[in-house]
Amino acid sequence: MIIRPIDASETNAVSELLVTAYVSGGHLSADSPYTLELRDVASRLKYTWVAEVGGNIVGTISLCPPDGTSPAMLSRENEYEFRFLAVSPDSWGSGVGQALVTECEVQARAHGSVKIVISVIDRNERALQFYALQGYTRMPERDWSPERTPVQILALTKNL
Repeated sequence: MIIRPIDASETNAVSELLVTAYVSGGHLSADSPYTLELRDVASRLKYTWVAEVGGNIVGTISLCPPDGTSPAMLSRENEYEFRFLAVSPDSWGSGVGQALVTECEVQARAHGSVKIVISVIDRNERALQFYALQGYTRMPERDWSPERTPVQILALTKNL
Protein backbone atom coordinates (compact mmCIF):
# COMPACT_ATOMS: atom_id res chain seq x y z
CA MET A 1 0.00 0.00 0.00
CA ILE A 2 1.23 3.46 -0.90
CA ILE A 3 0.02 6.55 0.98
CA ARG A 4 0.66 9.72 -1.02
CA PRO A 5 -0.70 13.16 -1.85
CA ILE A 6 -3.51 13.10 -4.40
CA ASP A 7 -2.82 13.98 -8.02
CA ALA A 8 -5.19 16.56 -9.51
CA SER A 9 -6.26 14.04 -12.16
CA GLU A 10 -7.70 11.82 -9.40
CA THR A 11 -10.31 14.21 -8.00
CA ASN A 12 -13.27 12.51 -9.70
CA ALA A 13 -12.24 9.05 -8.53
CA VAL A 14 -11.74 10.28 -4.97
CA SER A 15 -15.07 12.14 -5.05
CA GLU A 16 -16.86 8.94 -6.02
CA LEU A 17 -14.98 6.91 -3.42
CA LEU A 18 -16.01 9.34 -0.67
CA VAL A 19 -19.70 9.29 -1.54
CA THR A 20 -19.75 5.52 -2.05
CA ALA A 21 -18.06 4.86 1.30
CA TYR A 22 -20.29 7.25 3.27
CA VAL A 23 -23.50 5.96 1.66
CA SER A 24 -22.45 2.28 1.94
CA GLY A 25 -21.55 2.83 5.58
CA GLY A 26 -25.04 4.17 6.26
CA HIS A 27 -23.81 7.61 7.30
CA LEU A 28 -25.88 9.52 4.74
CA SER A 29 -28.22 8.99 1.85
CA ALA A 30 -27.14 9.37 -1.76
CA ASP A 31 -29.31 12.50 -2.08
CA SER A 32 -27.95 14.18 1.08
CA PRO A 33 -26.76 17.76 0.57
CA TYR A 34 -23.52 16.74 2.28
CA THR A 35 -22.55 14.74 -0.80
CA LEU A 36 -21.81 18.09 -2.48
CA GLU A 37 -19.16 18.79 0.15
CA LEU A 38 -17.75 15.27 -0.13
CA ARG A 39 -17.50 15.64 -3.92
CA ASP A 40 -15.69 18.99 -3.70
CA VAL A 41 -12.25 17.38 -3.53
CA ALA A 42 -10.80 20.08 -5.82
CA SER A 43 -11.29 22.73 -3.12
CA ARG A 44 -9.12 20.75 -0.68
CA LEU A 45 -6.70 19.23 -3.17
CA LYS A 46 -3.53 20.35 -1.38
CA TYR A 47 -4.73 18.72 1.85
CA THR A 48 -5.87 15.39 0.39
CA TRP A 49 -3.98 12.12 0.55
CA VAL A 50 -4.84 8.77 -1.00
CA ALA A 51 -4.12 5.13 -0.31
CA GLU A 52 -3.21 3.16 -3.40
CA VAL A 53 -3.07 -0.61 -3.76
CA GLY A 54 -2.15 -2.23 -7.06
CA GLY A 55 -2.58 1.06 -8.90
CA ASN A 56 -6.10 1.60 -7.52
CA ILE A 57 -7.15 4.28 -5.06
CA VAL A 58 -8.77 2.47 -2.12
CA GLY A 59 -8.86 5.24 0.48
CA THR A 60 -8.57 8.95 1.10
CA ILE A 61 -8.19 11.46 3.90
CA SER A 62 -7.67 15.22 4.20
CA LEU A 63 -5.03 16.47 6.63
CA CYS A 64 -5.89 19.99 7.74
CA PRO A 65 -3.33 22.26 9.38
CA PRO A 66 -4.51 25.22 11.44
CA ASP A 67 -3.56 27.60 8.64
CA GLY A 68 -6.87 29.40 8.17
CA THR A 69 -7.36 28.07 4.64
CA SER A 70 -7.74 24.32 5.16
CA PRO A 71 -11.18 22.74 5.66
CA ALA A 72 -10.49 22.28 9.38
CA MET A 73 -13.55 22.62 11.61
CA LEU A 74 -12.22 21.94 15.11
CA SER A 75 -8.48 22.47 15.25
CA ARG A 76 -6.83 25.22 17.19
CA GLU A 77 -3.26 26.43 17.43
CA ASN A 78 -0.75 23.53 17.57
CA GLU A 79 -3.45 21.07 16.50
CA TYR A 80 -3.94 19.36 13.18
CA GLU A 81 -7.21 17.85 12.10
CA PHE A 82 -8.12 15.20 9.62
CA ARG A 83 -11.42 14.97 7.79
CA PHE A 84 -13.03 13.14 4.91
CA LEU A 85 -11.60 9.72 5.75
CA ALA A 86 -13.07 7.13 3.43
CA VAL A 87 -12.12 3.60 2.44
CA SER A 88 -13.58 1.72 -0.50
CA PRO A 89 -16.12 -0.81 0.85
CA ASP A 90 -14.13 -3.57 -0.89
CA SER A 91 -11.15 -2.65 1.31
CA TRP A 92 -12.92 -2.29 4.66
CA GLY A 93 -11.05 -4.13 7.40
CA SER A 94 -7.81 -4.36 5.42
CA GLY A 95 -5.83 -1.68 7.30
CA VAL A 96 -6.29 1.13 4.79
CA GLY A 97 -8.02 3.43 7.28
CA GLN A 98 -5.38 2.81 9.91
CA ALA A 99 -2.59 3.51 7.41
CA LEU A 100 -4.21 6.82 6.40
CA VAL A 101 -4.72 7.90 10.03
CA THR A 102 -1.14 6.93 10.92
CA GLU A 103 0.20 8.98 8.01
CA CYS A 104 -1.80 12.00 9.20
CA GLU A 105 -0.39 11.61 12.70
CA VAL A 106 3.17 11.34 11.34
CA GLN A 107 2.72 14.43 9.15
CA ALA A 108 1.11 16.45 11.97
CA ARG A 109 3.90 15.54 14.39
CA ALA A 110 6.54 16.43 11.76
CA HIS A 111 4.97 19.89 11.45
CA GLY A 112 5.11 20.51 15.20
CA SER A 113 1.55 19.66 16.15
CA VAL A 114 1.01 18.44 19.70
CA LYS A 115 -2.52 17.14 19.16
CA ILE A 116 -4.78 15.90 16.41
CA VAL A 117 -8.57 16.33 16.39
CA ILE A 118 -11.37 14.78 14.37
CA SER A 119 -15.15 14.83 13.99
CA VAL A 120 -17.31 11.69 13.80
CA ILE A 121 -21.06 11.47 13.35
CA ASP A 122 -22.56 10.04 16.54
CA ARG A 123 -24.18 7.06 14.81
CA ASN A 124 -20.92 5.81 13.29
CA GLU A 125 -20.21 3.19 15.95
CA ARG A 126 -17.64 1.42 13.78
CA ALA A 127 -15.54 4.58 13.44
CA LEU A 128 -15.88 5.43 17.13
CA GLN A 129 -14.58 1.97 18.06
CA PHE A 130 -11.77 2.25 15.51
CA TYR A 131 -10.63 5.62 16.85
CA ALA A 132 -10.81 4.45 20.47
CA LEU A 133 -8.45 1.59 19.56
CA GLN A 134 -6.10 4.17 18.00
CA GLY A 135 -5.98 6.16 21.28
CA TYR A 136 -8.52 8.89 20.45
CA THR A 137 -10.71 10.16 23.28
CA ARG A 138 -13.90 12.19 23.37
CA MET A 139 -13.75 15.95 23.63
CA PRO A 140 -17.46 16.80 24.27
CA GLU A 141 -16.83 20.52 24.68
CA ARG A 142 -16.19 20.69 20.91
CA ASP A 143 -19.15 18.56 19.76
CA TRP A 144 -21.35 20.30 17.21
CA SER A 145 -24.34 19.88 14.91
CA PRO A 146 -24.70 21.14 11.34
CA GLU A 147 -27.38 23.76 10.76
CA ARG A 148 -30.82 22.31 9.95
CA THR A 149 -29.54 18.76 10.38
CA PRO A 150 -30.67 16.51 13.23
CA VAL A 151 -27.29 14.83 13.76
CA GLN A 152 -24.68 15.21 16.43
CA ILE A 153 -21.02 15.42 15.45
CA LEU A 154 -18.67 14.17 18.14
CA ALA A 155 -15.19 15.62 18.63
CA LEU A 156 -12.27 13.31 19.37
CA THR A 157 -8.63 14.05 20.09
CA LYS A 158 -5.28 12.39 20.50
CA ASN A 159 -2.05 13.75 21.91
CA LEU A 160 0.89 13.26 19.54
